[in-house]
Amino acid sequence: MTGGLRIGRILGIPIYLHPTWFLVFLLISFALAAEVGMRFPDWPDAARYVAGGAISILFFGSILLHELGHSVLAQRHHVAVRSITLFVFGGVALMERDPDDARAEFEIAIAGPIVSAALALVFLAGLRALPEESAGAFVAWWLFRINLAVALFNLLPGFPLDGGRVLRAVLWARTGDVRRATRIAAGVGQALAYGFIAIGALQALDPRWLGVGRADGLWLAFIGWFLLSASGAAIRQVDLDASLEGLRARDLLAPIPARISAAEPVASFAREQVMRGRRWALVEDAGRLVGLITLSDVQRLDPDQWESTPVLRVATPADQMLTATPETPVRDILVAMGTRDVNQIPIIEHDQVLGAVTRETLVHALELRRLSG
Repeated sequence: MTGGLRIGRILGIPIYLHPTWFLVFLLISFALAAEVGMRFPDWPDAARYVAGGAISILFFGSILLHELGHSVLAQRHHVAVRSITLFVFGGVALMERDPDDARAEFEIAIAGPIVSAALALVFLAGLRALPEESAGAFVAWWLFRINLAVALFNLLPGFPLDGGRVLRAVLWARTGDVRRATRIAAGVGQALAYGFIAIGALQALDPRWLGVGRADGLWLAFIGWFLLSASGAAIRQVDLDASLEGLRARDLLAPIPARISAAEPVASFAREQVMRGRRWALVEDAGRLVGLITLSDVQRLDPDQWESTPVLRVATPADQMLTATPETPVRDILVAMGTRDVNQIPIIEHDQVLGAVTRETLVHALELRRLSG
């Protein structure tokens, strides 16, 4: 889950609001405004809606702290965090790779629920310190409940929930096999998902079943569908990792890509490379690698400026290029392509470009391994 509106950086990590976040923010804000109206009927409408929005912001602030808990532990274990995105189901911290061992996996996974539980205790203390019928007590009561619910829900032992990652860490430590551990934890996640969908459907059909509304049942079923999709993706990833077992970048090297002078106009790259089916090229200056230009870089530039703009101006600088060595596992390259959203990674050894691994070569390798069993 990536993309959306970037709102800042914390600890060097970009923070995004996914488009779905705005919908759930409005829904929670209006629901809270209605609850405030019932608790404090003498409040004017404007005050109720402002209060609803403010409490909703505090809730998502709590979700952000939850994800930062994961992120801080990930960074301590030398796992880079690409971004944190708040979306319809809460938040997600996008990490460049999985942890190196079961202990790191456990600590990163458990950090989020610990943060949410700690926040629940803070708001509980505030609730006890404030006058019982005050607005502050209402805010503390609501945030105590929701943070406790977030902590408990995330501790359910189904991958990719935090509890599922904890389960995977425990199984990983016992068996020494991270793939087997992932399959089991994801299988539990699928079982939970089917349970959520079934209970949600029953509730939507008969609101008396759980004593809550049809909308709550639909929401529970929707959560089940999301969890089912995510756990299924985890199992497919395990299968993909197995198919890439033992492959290194040197095994998938595509020929040395096209090269273009840094001073050449973007129009030359479009005519001489893109028109011939090549979507990227290395940018050189006096025989020295200085960057990489892709079709996406060209598309971001107004066509009227193609003739007057040198390729170096729109290319990714060499010090920001994503590269790998001939011994880099192909699985790591695939993960890097996904997290960095690139289609090719130059393979460099001793400052020399030997070739590249592209999405196309990866697809061919996967198909060949599938056919060969």
